Amino acid sequence: MKKLLLLSLLILSSCSNKISEKTVENLTYIMHAGGGKDGLRYLNAQETFNYYYDLGYRYFEYDLRLSTDGRLIGTHCFEHLNVEKFDLSYEEFKTYKLSNGYTPVNEEWFIETLINHKDVTFVIDAKMDTVEGDASVLERIEQLESIYNVDISSNILPEVFSLEMWDIVKETTTFDRYFYSQYKNYYSIDFILENFNDDRIYGVAFAHTCDNYIRRNIYRLKEVGKKIFFFTPENYNEVMDVISIGADGIYIDNENVAKQE
Repeated sequence: MKKLLLLSLLILSSCSNKISEKTVENLTYIMHAGGGKDGLRYLNAQETFNYYYDLGYRYFEYDLRLSTDGRLIGTHCFEHLNVEKFDLSYEEFKTYKLSNGYTPVNEEWFIETLINHKDVTFVIDAKMDTVEGDASVLERIEQLESIYNVDISSNILPEVFSLEMWDIVKETTTFDRYFYSQYKNYYSIDFILENFNDDRIYGVAFAHTCDNYIRRNIYRLKEVGKKIFFFTPENYNEVMDVISIGADGIYIDNENVAKQE
């Protein structure tokens, strides 16, 4: 009997490992702030896109603001930029380099990269000071479609951070899909189901450290077809943890996170 039980446990362990490996491989990986490099995070750098694209990644999250003259600039909170002021014109912003000599993303790079990489999705984290400002970042992206005479809607996945923001952007923008990302506000699952039930809300993103209430109720979002993402697990064990509660994808800072066993 003991031998039979041991054999059963070994078989289950083997199956579990195979399932875990397959699940890790099938996750959607979003490179957080364009992906980190050289131990640096929140770079939003042009060079990291090329690096991670060549490795096979196709989802990239960028932190975008508007310059004083209304054009897109890529920065989280001006980390890695030795700037004396935050209210920069577009041409002023383009003169700066990031830590280690990296180049920050800007509007021209943004649209040209999407035109030349049809298989890429850019997840947009708008970083203005107000929800109206955040909405204006998304509106600027749609303006670029007319300026460049291109259709990039299917390549853009904007994040919304509150019901107030969603109420604005669902009327002022026309992207195919949106995320609700729960890091600026905390809503119950009931609230999310009631207020973000629009078919255009493709998924919901939570911190990987989310509380037990969220963990126990994530299945309810999946039951109505929402994809579930987590930001930003730091190691293999944390990746396996969010997989166990239903992760469809994760935000990561570098390519090693899911490979650490």
